[in-house]
Amino acid sequence: MFKLTRLVTLADPARLAPLADELRALARAHMAYRTLVAPTLPGSHFGGDLLAHVAFDSAEQRDAFGAALVPLLAGDAADGADYQGSPDGKQAPDLANGVYRVLLLSVDEGSDPAAVEQFEAETRMMPHYIPAIRNWQLSRADAAVGERRWTHVWEQEYAGVEGLLGPYMLHPYHWARIDRWFDPECPDRIVDARLCHSFCALEASIL
Repeated sequence: MFKLTRLVTLADPARLAPLADELRALARAHMAYRTLVAPTLPGSHFGGDLLAHVAFDSAEQRDAFGAALVPLLAGDAADGADYQGSPDGKQAPDLANGVYRVLLLSVDEGSDPAAVEQFEAETRMMPHYIPAIRNWQLSRADAAVGERRWTHVWEQEYAGVEGLLGPYMLHPYHWARIDRWFDPECPDRIVDARLCHSFCALEASIL
């Protein structure tokens, strides 16, 4: 599966609903396999006003859609990545009326490949300690847009926002194992402190 995620910060907030409709129509025209376009929820951090996540059967479809987005988002700011793959884990394939969360992050250039692989492995272990994460995928970016050279996309789905803001954010595994990769005072740090943390309502699982 070939995916594209964009976090759009609107120059004119009144454009949110019409732009969301345009994005959905554009995804249909490009034969999207799955589409989620929704306003971000309160608590997002550099997460934009509108979250768009679209999946395709081929890289060519994804890239054509991405090119068509450029004029549509002219005047707005967008962070995002193009990437691929299947879910690393799917505990709730029929999840409905939940929450989709995406984290865009940038690993420092020149980081030790072994350290990057360890960071990825520890991130993928989070759902084994935090059952509130129902479905998940960690991906390396094929391409990135926005303020940073986004290298990874960490996606999760939850039954409700309380699962993200409570068990996920506050779990000991999170702050004891994962946070050190982001902490500028820790020698293990390899991730840029500027992140995009965004989440929105989810009608049905897209992972």
